[in-house]
Amino acid sequence: MGLEDRLLAALLLGGGRAPLKRLSEELGVPESDLLGAAMSLAARGYPLRVERGLLELRPADDLSVAGACAARLGTSLRFSVIYLERCGSTQDAARELAERGVAEGAVVVAEVQEAGRGRLGRSWHSAAGGIYATVVLRPPPRALRALSLAASVAVARVLGLLGLDAKVKWPNDVQVSGRKVCGVLVEAAAEPGGAVYALVGIGLNVNNELPPELAGAAATLRGLLGKPVPRLPLFLKLLEELGDVYARVREGRWSEVLREWRGRSSTLGRIVRVETPEGAFTGLAVDVSEDGALLVRLESGELREFHAGDVVHLR
Repeated sequence: MGLEDRLLAALLLGGGRAPLKRLSEELGVPESDLLGAAMSLAARGYPLRVERGLLELRPADDLSVAGACAARLGTSLRFSVIYLERCGSTQDAARELAERGVAEGAVVVAEVQEAGRGRLGRSWHSAAGGIYATVVLRPPPRALRALSLAASVAVARVLGLLGLDAKVKWPNDVQVSGRKVCGVLVEAAAEPGGAVYALVGIGLNVNNELPPELAGAAATLRGLLGKPVPRLPLFLKLLEELGDVYARVREGRWSEVLREWRGRSSTLGRIVRVETPEGAFTGLAVDVSEDGALLVRLESGELREFHAGDVVHLR
């Protein structure tokens, strides 16, 4: 982890502010180096200020200014953020933009979703305090099936910055200690002329409250860390990581991202049950294919490929 990421992690875990002297001691680097890292982060759009020996992310939790910050990130994919206080679903709002021809990299982020959804039309609880966003992409058709796994890797990287051992569960969950922290939803549609756009939706539990019935299956970053996490810099870091994995996919370097997904997987090497419209199948999850399909060695010995389905970890 580079110094800029180490500094960002320390500030995120410290609630968005910390004395320069203390950070220098904790990170074991001179104050001058930390100031250089802080200036670099600020140049990339992070709202980092240095005043009277104090480093502070300000604003730390105001997603309404994410657009101005994201415009300076310097990623190869240029992000344009549209902030909504409330919407039915960021997927639906982003779809309207995509159908009107919005440029790739448009992002809809909302404080609250009134009709948030996950895979297979399931509802996604979206109370205030989380990060609910959808990115509009226009990938080559060959890259479509890679997007869900790639986005999961991006989220896991960000959680790793916070010291959390994040695992990816096929096809679209990010978990910590077996509890779901984030879900990814990818929807695609063809446009006139054969072009394709994809909507990559991410629902990340940060400081939001969860309904009691999800307490054992899901978790928030605040609950895992025992403290609130500033959402604005977290969101910006997530966009940077999304930009990186997407660039690798577009450039034909998908194997790099897939290798990372395998290394973070909580599914591979386990006995699983894959539930599909055709029925449920049990076997050993042995790998994922180049297009992201789950390869399962069934009890009969057959190696079966699944492009969609719900996975239950049995052991």
